[in-house]
Amino acid sequence: MVIDPHVHLRDFNEKHKETVKHGLEVALDSGVSAVFEMPNTNPPIIDEKTVKERLELYGQAKTIDVFCGMYIGLTDDPEQIRNAVEIHRKYFPLVVGMKLYAGQSVGNLAVIHPVDQLIVYTTLAQEGYEGVLAVHAEKECFMNQDAFLPEFPISHCFARPPIAEYSSIKDQIDFAKLTRFKGKLHIPHISCPESVELVNRSKKLDLDISCGVCPHHLRYNSSQMSEKNGILWKINPPLREPINPTQMLILLKQGKIDWIETDHAPHSLQEKINHPYCSGIPSLQWWPLFGEYL
Repeated sequence: MVIDPHVHLRDFNEKHKETVKHGLEVALDSGVSAVFEMPNTNPPIIDEKTVKERLELYGQAKTIDVFCGMYIGLTDDPEQIRNAVEIHRKYFPLVVGMKLYAGQSVGNLAVIHPVDQLIVYTTLAQEGYEGVLAVHAEKECFMNQDAFLPEFPISHCFARPPIAEYSSIKDQIDFAKLTRFKGKLHIPHISCPESVELVNRSKKLDLDISCGVCPHHLRYNSSQMSEKNGILWKINPPLREPINPTQMLILLKQGKIDWIETDHAPHSLQEKINHPYCSGIPSLQWWPLFGEYL
């Protein structure tokens, strides 16, 4: 059984990028049995209304051989967080867990200030939440979006450096310990060896934490963005230095990375090559090739 725990199926107001039905059909054709989709849709999945609307799309897709679950997004509003916990309890496993964006990515669903992130952990702990909290870990104070120059796509790699990921992961670990968070902390699309080692050191301290890696961080590097059409490789977190994929593959084979996840994220071509130069690439279809690569 192949489970892809990190996909973006779009739909809602972004049908021009992909529909849930199409995404699940691609998953089926690629030999994937289950996908968990992210909540930074338009509108975002942050309340029961959008959860119900999403479930309707699952039913309309009629792709019964592929399980589809969703993460519910978190804001810095304690009431929204408490409601999210209740929604998770009511709809689990279709609502598989919570998603916190600790840095800006695609969409506006982000809690970027550490003091507000601490509120998230405190509220989840107070509510007795014991499920999965997946965190997009990139720390804003180490990122410089103004450094990205579309005519030099590789500049995106410098605008979001490895220290932004590492520092944010460290924050999440500290918050989980401080609040005695009882759920599982998951770091998706981990991209740097030092970040993987940080996660594994925390496992030894009895923190329930896991991480996942994407095919593009195992196979490609920042040099892709200096080639023709390099802007198409703009993703968050970005591709890293040339030695990085080899190091990440070694860590995966050593069992230090828990999940393989595609971060499937389709956009229209115009959105990739023109403003807003969206981050993300479609990759659900890579699963058959990725198996051969490993």
